Amino acid sequence: MSNNAIEAMGFSEYPESDVLEVRFGIVRVFSVQGVNFHPSSSKTISDVVKFGENCTVVISNSLNEGCRLLTGENFVDEDEENWVENRKTRPPFVLVYFKEFCTRTLKGGWRKEHEGSIMTYDAFPTGKEDIRKWEKESLPNIITSLVAHLSTLERPVNLVPVDSAISGTTSGGISLFDVKMTANANMFVSSGKTPEDINMSLQSSTEVFEQLEYKASRHFYSALNEKDRFKQFLSYFLFIERTTHKCFKRLDYNIDARPTFNVPSRLTESGSLFFEQRFSDAKNLAQRFNWCAQLVWNTLNDSDINDFNELKKTRDLLSHGEDVPESDLPVEKARKLASKILGTV
Repeated sequence: MSNNAIEAMGFSEYPESDVLEVRFGIVRVFSVQGVNFHPSSSKTISDVVKFGENCTVVISNSLNEGCRLLTGENFVDEDEENWVENRKTRPPFVLVYFKEFCTRTLKGGWRKEHEGSIMTYDAFPTGKEDIRKWEKESLPNIITSLVAHLSTLERPVNLVPVDSAISGTTSGGISLFDVKMTANANMFVSSGKTPEDINMSLQSSTEVFEQLEYKASRHFYSALNEKDRFKQFLSYFLFIERTTHKCFKRLDYNIDARPTFNVPSRLTESGSLFFEQRFSDAKNLAQRFNWCAQLVWNTLNDSDINDFNELKKTRDLLSHGEDVPESDLPVEKARKLASKILGTV
């Protein structure tokens, strides 16, 4: 935009001698679909839980109450009920707050004051590197972990992006704001959870988050945000495939597998060698999945093995160019199996 256009928006150009030290943070808001606070709950907000460095999460029926708990400020200035209704969303909300590690320096730039805060125009074109890196590498792990432990196998949970706000805080405690908004609408049925149940889900999510890797969780995360059933199916299957190979590579025959075999004493040497060779020969996905199901994923049963075989058969058909009708894609089975694996990832 031209300088005249920027000035017409109320901004003034400050000299480079006017320096501000700014540290940015972002609040991402998601609507929880599939779970709500039980009607008999005495409060409708969870504890604040930490996910990695500089990131905190809370679940709340009130956007402003949750945001105040995380940042000390309201998320919206207008009437909150109207805000929620206008965006065609509904509580509860997951609020994810990340604060950058480093401070940015602003020399001059286009600025204006707005209700006690500072608004800037394109003042940090190369700034917010920490936020972009966090959104790419850590946010998928956080959302994947939350979905896994807020869901049940019978009632999966979705986290639908609603809004996000990027703000900076100067060394003098004055805020700079950059707001972006999106909206979504879906039909769903929720089950009630007490604040204690939700706190337990949050805590379990942090434990999974610490173990997840971006390369695997990005597929689960992509499936959650994908509307195309073909892409959904393939993303869930890729998550299962990557997680299986990673899990198998961590296994040690003598520590993990050998104690599970009942080798007769008369065949101690040859019997042990036989099973060790079978373990070492596990190269393909199906073999490794079965080893992981037997040795690590203790929530899986025969039905899950059958589901895996069906999923793999479908994936193989797609890989060979076969025509599989969208309605025949076992997307729900893929999500269920991926979710069960996440419980013991």
